[in-house]
Amino acid sequence: MLSYCSIAIRNIVALLLIPFIINHLGVSDYGIYSLVSALAGYLIVLEFGLANTTIRFLSVYKANNDKVKEAEFISSIIVIYGALALFVGGVGLVVWYKLPDIFSYSLSAAEISLLESAFLVLLVNVVITLMSNSLTGIISSYQRFRFQKTTEILVFITRCISVVVCLEWGFGVLAIVIIDTITNLLHSAIRFIYIKRNIDICFQAKLPDKATLKEIFVYASFIALNVIVNQINWRVDNLIIGTLTNSKTLGIFNIGSQLVFSFIAFASAISNIFTPKIVQMVKQNVSHAVLMAQLCSIGRFQMIVLGYIFVIFTVFGELFIDLFVGAEFSEVFLVALIPMVPFIFVLAQTSTNAVLQALNKHKVRSLLLLGTAFANVVVSIILVKNIGMIGAVWGTAIALFVGELLLVNIYLYREVGLNMLHFYQQLLRYSMPVMLISMPLAFVFFNYLPATWFGLILGCFFTGFIYLVLSYFLSLMPLERQGVKRLIFSR
Repeated sequence: MLSYCSIAIRNIVALLLIPFIINHLGVSDYGIYSLVSALAGYLIVLEFGLANTTIRFLSVYKANNDKVKEAEFISSIIVIYGALALFVGGVGLVVWYKLPDIFSYSLSAAEISLLESAFLVLLVNVVITLMSNSLTGIISSYQRFRFQKTTEILVFITRCISVVVCLEWGFGVLAIVIIDTITNLLHSAIRFIYIKRNIDICFQAKLPDKATLKEIFVYASFIALNVIVNQINWRVDNLIIGTLTNSKTLGIFNIGSQLVFSFIAFASAISNIFTPKIVQMVKQNVSHAVLMAQLCSIGRFQMIVLGYIFVIFTVFGELFIDLFVGAEFSEVFLVALIPMVPFIFVLAQTSTNAVLQALNKHKVRSLLLLGTAFANVVVSIILVKNIGMIGAVWGTAIALFVGELLLVNIYLYREVGLNMLHFYQQLLRYSMPVMLISMPLAFVFFNYLPATWFGLILGCFFTGFIYLVLSYFLSLMPLERQGVKRLIFSR
């Protein structure tokens, strides 16, 4: 519940901030802000997947109650992160030096100057993120989600209030990235203090041995490929559009991307919580039947949440965008809707990634997705030149379908032994009827609603009521319905 509370607050407030920021900065400066954020995101790729690696290894050591290995691993990962921070800082300075050459044809001199200043500040933010990722891994592996989500909410609210105040005082893009950096530093300090006081874990100033380094990097290198794939599929689109079009088009595309990121976040809330448990189940050698039952259960709950969001966005999305940022941003609807279709199924099966990581069989998946990601770049460039920014969206959607839904599922079935056909039968049987019934009813109701915020909210609540009732009777298993009854009626 805290995870969804955090996601709701983060996404609702973040979406409300977009028109506020655009009104204060203008579409062009907002495009610069989205571009510098994308450039900083590229540098995060150099983290090489160590945050996920931390969760996996600590979950294994915790399952085996091996405190010695746990302490040695934490010491090693801290040293590695320190070295990475220095490396990323150096790479970032090289990128900063080359910014005028990269964007000389698409941005004005003033926009390039702003981009350079903002990028330097966000480079510091990236270094802080790298140094604190090990803290996030420790807290997640010990499943201290109440503290983790509560602090995320408080820090995020502090950040948003600070942004609003600074923009009202007349500050611009540079003030926003400074606020982002300061709040990130504050969050890191809070997590470190909490771990020292509340988690029985040892920090040691010790250089990692060769065997530990090899084990970490062999595992992490393929996790890093997943990070690279995500950056290519999403961040490279910003770069392609920024170099082939203009800052205004980039700003429009970024709004659609933010809606998709919000969509992704609602699925990750469930999968992130269950990742340590799935890793421990695999390491304890539970049967395939028990493991598949757990994966199907997680997938069905993710489909319930994602299905509702997809239904209301399909029906009310254009009205929302019109009210949210204005009719001139109508293209945002397709930028968000097109990738949502494959993403519903991709996100429903994210828990299978934890199985691959626990078995150390995530390498082939990473290579498959890397190949489709590079194909995505080529296809996106060709399509953007011919049909504009919507071409980048189609490139990403095609890459998701071919990579995640075809190639990866074939690998999961043949090499890991997961019956993905049964998995999708469960999803379609228990989730699709709810979507297919509620969407036409929502369209009918939409025709009688006023084109106002009140009408939009009323439509979402009406659709939500129908969707919730249908989900209770069609999506939940009998034991799950009994659990809901006990939750509601028990004292």
